[in-house]
Amino acid sequence: MKKNNSPYRLQYVAIIAVLALFSCEKIIDINIPDKKRKIVVNGLISTNKKVSVNLSKSLSVLENDELIPFAAGDVNLFNGNTLIGKFQEDSAGYYSLPGFNPLVGQIYRLTASGNGLSPVEASATMPELVSVTSVDTATLMDEWGNSELRLKVKFKDPADVHNIYGIGIDVTYKEFDYSTMMFTGRKLSHSAYLSGNSDQFLTDESTNFEGKLYFEDLLFNGLSKSVEFGVYDYAFYESDTVWLDVKMEQIDPSFYLYVRSCNAYSEAGGNPFAEPVQVFTNVKGGYGIFAGSSSSSYSFVTLGMRKF
Repeated sequence: MKKNNSPYRLQYVAIIAVLALFSCEKIIDINIPDKKRKIVVNGLISTNKKVSVNLSKSLSVLENDELIPFAAGDVNLFNGNTLIGKFQEDSAGYYSLPGFNPLVGQIYRLTASGNGLSPVEASATMPELVSVTSVDTATLMDEWGNSELRLKVKFKDPADVHNIYGIGIDVTYKEFDYSTMMFTGRKLSHSAYLSGNSDQFLTDESTNFEGKLYFEDLLFNGLSKSVEFGVYDYAFYESDTVWLDVKMEQIDPSFYLYVRSCNAYSEAGGNPFAEPVQVFTNVKGGYGIFAGSSSSSYSFVTLGMRKF
């Protein structure tokens, strides 16, 4: 008898084999005991903001990326061995210390314990303040008719001190109601995204993290410095008037290492040939980052694109 080995028959057999293989797949939920977890701290405290931190529990590589709040913990802040205060839990995993403003030049130590997990601690250094000297603005139009606000920020870097800077901008604009085609009378605010592509120094030396630009003073220690960057934000098209608040931050070196390692980790994601990246942590006994920043601001008003 003649066997039928046609290509169609072979394809049919292959499909049946694949379906049989996948039908044997089973999803198993793994319950990771809490005692194997560690406390994860995330907090950047500043001289002009409410002191707050987020605490969670570490995850296994077999779990999804949903955070597990570290709730009902014992969280404290010290200056040296002096207790500043005990954090209050505002919501699950979010803790704050109302009424306290960190001082520049000080080192603060955070401790956290509870939930049967090993206690952790981390220290944050509050850098000295460096003020913005001036801000120059220019509005450029690209070939497609889109406008870009470009800022040049000037400041004087202190000599013989390793400074790490972060620049960000808060944008405030009028809320527009498209149903009435009128402004509502309310103002909205958020952080704008910055691009340093127009400045060769920022292109080569800065790190963009969550829309802010971070860089060191290694190439201009003790000198006056100006950096130029573009501001991209829909607020300019929503309002006829836009209020901008330029934030010049001095960053704890620990946070800068954390920022750079986070970016390296993101860039390596999905690349099978990339070197493994360990995200920096300064939390003893756990994971995460607890760091300090000092900031000054420079505010001004500019025109938006919406006209009537």
